[in-house]
Amino acid sequence: MERLPGLLCDEPVYWIENVVALGDGRLRTELGFSDTAAHPYEGLVEGTIAMLERVPGVEEVIHEDREVLLVVSRGVAVEWIGELVDRFWFDHLPSTPIDPGFETDPADVLASPWPSTPPRPRGAAPVPTIESGRPTLRDVRQVALLPPSRRRMWAYLVCGAVPVLGGVVLAATPGGGTGVLPLVVGTINLAIGTRIAMKRRQLGGSPG
Repeated sequence: MERLPGLLCDEPVYWIENVVALGDGRLRTELGFSDTAAHPYEGLVEGTIAMLERVPGVEEVIHEDREVLLVVSRGVAVEWIGELVDRFWFDHLPSTPIDPGFETDPADVLASPWPSTPPRPRGAAPVPTIESGRPTLRDVRQVALLPPSRRRMWAYLVCGAVPVLGGVVLAATPGGGTGVLPLVVGTINLAIGTRIAMKRRQLGGSPG
């Protein structure tokens, strides 16, 4: 599936090339970046790794090759990973300088005029193939019904409040960007943390 088609020359910024079910409710999603993205904008690839590592449910991000990232996640939709990466690149590409080691003028590669919203993906959605065991209904249930522990509740609340605050500051800073990505991620984390808190209250605030 081509993601962010047309932002860099005539090719997409990256592809979601393969999704593999690893068992135990985990997926490995392969992101393959174009040469025009991975080489002149290598810093944005590193930023993508740092961003994805903060997403709840993402267990590991492997920089397998200069152009390839492997995202191992549990309970995170492939489409959501794509939306987060799309928004990150869409927000940062226009203001990110090209690596000086490449004699490339941004005007020669960036879309002009710049679109108002990220371009929609092209191509069929990747279909997970089965490796090392087929996920069962029990696996899915375990992902959806994780215990409402105090540690998990606070982890989501803190991981929600921090990006929300950062997004507000970013949006209020001239030239700092829209802050949409951290606001979206933070809001989702806060919603999950609040839901866990409500469930704990219903259960009588059991320890753990």
